[in-house]
Amino acid sequence: MNLEYKCLNKKAKNCMRLSSIIGNGILLAILGIIRAFCYFGDVLLPGWVDIIFAVIILLSILQVIFAPIIRYKRYKYYIDDEKLIVIEGLWFITKTTAPIERVHQIAIERGPIDRMYGLSKVVATTAGGNVDIKFLENQIAEEIAENLGIRIGTIVKAQRSDQNA
Repeated sequence: MNLEYKCLNKKAKNCMRLSSIIGNGILLAILGIIRAFCYFGDVLLPGWVDIIFAVIILLSILQVIFAPIIRYKRYKYYIDDEKLIVIEGLWFITKTTAPIERVHQIAIERGPIDRMYGLSKVVATTAGGNVDIKFLENQIAEEIAENLGIRIGTIVKAQRSDQNA
């Protein structure tokens, strides 16, 4: 069975990059503050500590450059009348599948960085957890949420009519 997965808009890569910059920036700021306290507090650290700091800085820069590209290329989703599938990951690739009939609730979430890029996340809640379709354009997220809501409503009506019959 060959499924036609949908990929993300190119704005998603920039959103991922900005999130990575902010996360890594916070980490590097904390490390910089710790290093400054040690330096100005006359705490003598072994030379290998500075090497570790340098390696962390280098890895952070590499993550900001390459992680969004890899995540963007790997991220895809598929929706049909029976199931919802999301594939994502950087180091570990996760494939999440949820049958449409198990979905209880559909929500659209927009964080501050998402809003800057006009992106949204559709959250499909099941008894086993959530399936998130991230980095969608707002209009596409609204359409997906509406279509899933209609499908879920149809399934619930069919189940109620089967129980009453």
